[in-house]
Amino acid sequence: MKLDNNKIRSGFMFLAVICLLAGSFFAGMGLQKMFSNQQTRKEYAKSELEWKQELAEGEDDAIVRDLRNQELVKNMKYVSLERQIYFDHSDEPGEARIANDSKNNFSCTLRIVRDATGEVIYESGLIEPGYYIEEIHLAGGLKQGFYPCTAVWNFYTQGEEYAGETAWKVVVIIKSANKTS
Repeated sequence: MKLDNNKIRSGFMFLAVICLLAGSFFAGMGLQKMFSNQQTRKEYAKSELEWKQELAEGEDDAIVRDLRNQELVKNMKYVSLERQIYFDHSDEPGEARIANDSKNNFSCTLRIVRDATGEVIYESGLIEPGYYIEEIHLAGGLKQGFYPCTAVWNFYTQGEEYAGETAWKVVVIIKSANKTS
């Protein structure tokens, strides 16, 4: 009887060790799955930008670049700026008529950069859809003359996620260096 009791006790001990190991294994797997899902959710959070989502999913660079360019082209038709910006005097405002149409999905900023020097002569704040800037003041003391420039548009989603940039050429024209000239 004593032999049977030892066999039963050994069997229960073996079964208890197996259950303990199995429980530890499954608990570890559950924790690992929980933590790895949380990390994935942070890294690949749903973006407002289709091309960023494709990038996160490992799509080909050429496909992502095409999606990004399509997105920028679609939004370029909703922003505007005078191609020739006139200033009576370098220290007075000029009429630039910068606009971001209410149909645009993105907010934007604008920088006007002198082509000859790379100097930023104007920089806007964030322009929300439906808003515009009628007149601007230039930074730096430009003299009378014509200044070929590049207008650089930066686009941002509603969550202020960078969406991309595009640029076009403009000319800044100063009629007189200052009021006394």
